[in-house]
Amino acid sequence: MKAKPTRKELTPKEQVIKEAMKIDNGETVTMTFKVPKELQQGYKMEALKSGESMTDAFIKHMKEYIKN
Repeated sequence: MKAKPTRKELTPKEQVIKEAMKIDNGETVTMTFKVPKELQQGYKMEALKSGESMTDAFIKHMKEYIKN
């Protein structure tokens, strides 16, 4: 009976999880979210109008959503 070789490559799902959990620096963590395309476009437009990043627009929206 052959021993299973050790797997060195990550599956696509494992790669996404690893990327989503990557820590940029001591305080910032990169997170991946799935949102409908319409919402993504809305966040993009909101960010462009106010001059903030898309991430800031998303966080602001989520904070308002959680409050309600």
